[in-house]
Amino acid sequence: MLGLLLDLDTRAMAEALVAYEAAARPLGLASTKAPTTGLVVAEVDEHFVEALGRLLQLLDDPVALRVLAQGRLRELLFAIVEGQAGPVVRRTFGGVQDMTRVLTHVRENLSEPLCVDDLARRAGMSRAVFHRRFKAATNFSPLQFIKALRLSHAAMEIVGGKAVSQAADAVGYASASQFSREFRRHFGQSPRQWVKTAGASPPDVKRTASIGSTS
Repeated sequence: MLGLLLDLDTRAMAEALVAYEAAARPLGLASTKAPTTGLVVAEVDEHFVEALGRLLQLLDDPVALRVLAQGRLRELLFAIVEGQAGPVVRRTFGGVQDMTRVLTHVRENLSEPLCVDDLARRAGMSRAVFHRRFKAATNFSPLQFIKALRLSHAAMEIVGGKAVSQAADAVGYASASQFSREFRRHFGQSPRQWVKTAGASPPDVKRTASIGSTS
């Protein structure tokens, strides 16, 4: 017998829910019934099984795992939100809804300067309250989240065929050296090493790049 424990990473689920709402499927349409306490059991569907299978296939290929894992995890999270467990997941991560407008603004303006004070004003909160509620919703400080999101988007741009300098510019990095340092710190590889790794599996890389571009 084989078992699998899927830990719903707060930041990954927060991003998935923001993208879900941005795609014109508002979180507000979820069931408004009171949350069920204790253990909740939900029946899995075909989409979940297929997405899970595609994620588990990566375990046999370390290169594919490094390059494709994030895209396939996003696919699995989408299947969860769409499935029977969706309303429960939305309620569990309900704090994200209060941050949706701000998170959407961040995602749509990664190439522009992003100021925490401005984001707090957009949320109608003081800087201190915004920082606290943002971290509760995403498990990251605003600056940590913005940096991680920029680097993730840049990585997908590189996988999609853009030059490293173009990818850096597309997410707001004016300094190529700073981008390379932070990229290596975040992914454990330089951008150029990432390009070589991504080139190992062209068909799947293209599919992952298209997934990332819709987020």
